[in-house]
Amino acid sequence: MLATLNSRITSGLHGEIRSLLVVRHGMLVMEEYYRGSSRYASHQVYSVTKSVTSALIGIAVEQHLIPSLQTNVFSYFPEHADLAHTNPQKQSMTIEHLLTMTSGLEWDELSVSYNDSRNPITRMMGSPDWIRFVLAQPMVSTPGAQFKYNSGCSVLLGEILKRSAGKSVSEYARERLFNPLGIYQWEWEPGSSNITNTGWGLHLRPRDMARIGLIFLDNGAWHGQPIVSASWVQTSTSRTIGTSGNFGYGYQWWMMPLQGSASVEPKPDGIKVAWGWGDQFIFVVPSLDLVVVSTANNKTGSYHDEAIRFVPEYVIKAVIRP
Repeated sequence: MLATLNSRITSGLHGEIRSLLVVRHGMLVMEEYYRGSSRYASHQVYSVTKSVTSALIGIAVEQHLIPSLQTNVFSYFPEHADLAHTNPQKQSMTIEHLLTMTSGLEWDELSVSYNDSRNPITRMMGSPDWIRFVLAQPMVSTPGAQFKYNSGCSVLLGEILKRSAGKSVSEYARERLFNPLGIYQWEWEPGSSNITNTGWGLHLRPRDMARIGLIFLDNGAWHGQPIVSASWVQTSTSRTIGTSGNFGYGYQWWMMPLQGSASVEPKPDGIKVAWGWGDQFIFVVPSLDLVVVSTANNKTGSYHDEAIRFVPEYVIKAVIRP
């Protein structure tokens, strides 16, 4: 089945896939690169960045740099206190609401192209202060009540981490996550006003994406050394709120069903997903001891989120078929 999938990707049936890695029982059992890519090439992983940022928040919580996820967001941004008084509901928006994308802020970045001037991402990128732009958005629901995909929430999380740790997100990530995992080739793009783009700005190699997946497979440990707490791994990759279809959302991680087979029990949220635009993915399947990584350039045309379809259809079935 993996050979069939490899042939399909090579022939272009899944668009511009650049890499596919499959790790089972800790072994790299498939590593394929396509269309001129290689194991040495870094890729902008887009919103996979959010899941990495979530891991860093979890590490900061474990260090007591962030005392509580119930802390009001505006307590970290006193320079924008005037915005908190525009709506009483803003004063109840917490760090956890940012993690689960239930901030209550008005935001719709999925209905129009990211190149469209109506998209809030486009408008945020054109603003001199990304933080103020996000905090200034009107409230449309009570925090915690409704999921609304919002990369601005992830940007706020990065700045909260920076102010809590007393150093840039990049520096904190290098010390607490990347160096311990042996990840040395990476880049993290900046945003406005000396912030880090924790919404979509991280560049990683596919093998290093797999390392991120493996610590989430192993309860936050890397070769027995704890990197992220097991409780954070469990909480961040568990459904906090439903989204659309069968998908759920935790702390900047998605959940999707594991269909199972006659010999494997189906699980509603059995696949944990770090999901980036253009087919950048880390899939973590704890019950199968499996991590799958893809990178791609499926940003236009009819191909998008291809791995959401071909990983269950080919990789998962290669593991669980009778």
